[in-house]
Amino acid sequence: MKKLLLTLLLPLITLSAVSYGEEINGLFGIAIYDNAEKYASSNYIDSNKFRNDETIDNYYYLNITDKIKTKSPYASTYVFIIDNDNIVHRIYGEEIFKNLDICQAVRKDLLSNLEAKYQVDFEYKARTVPLFTTYTNFHWTDSGKAFRIQCREWHEDSSIKLQIDFTSMELGKAINEFYDTGL
Repeated sequence: MKKLLLTLLLPLITLSAVSYGEEINGLFGIAIYDNAEKYASSNYIDSNKFRNDETIDNYYYLNITDKIKTKSPYASTYVFIIDNDNIVHRIYGEEIFKNLDICQAVRKDLLSNLEAKYQVDFEYKARTVPLFTTYTNFHWTDSGKAFRIQCREWHEDSSIKLQIDFTSMELGKAINEFYDTGL
């Protein structure tokens, strides 16, 4: 009888142990803190990076759209933010949509899939500033990284973007420092 119970219960215990999901560590098959040279040559990086305008210094944008081998159905443009050592601190993807309703439907579908996969809840926040409105879901990982999915509607031309990004704690702090200085 004990053998029968163990035979029946052991698989259930094993399944329940793995059903809690995993820590979110990356996006589009790329991990935060990867070296960007894993995806593009140092010559490409040096020739194509430009200063990040939301940090005081030491961070750079790098468009890697042409370097991504496996594209996501949720993004057609891909960007890294890297530091002086070419370490990835943000992984970003975006897709343009014809209207806000379609973007919102895709955002909610993607959100549902991510919450189920990682067994986490994303918070929601809508925010309007003079140039645009964002409809954002975000999650802070246990290690302080931020995962964000949002639809951004530009007021001037009503253009819509789905934006997905994953950001290191260090870059988040650098961005906060920049805005705290009043620049």
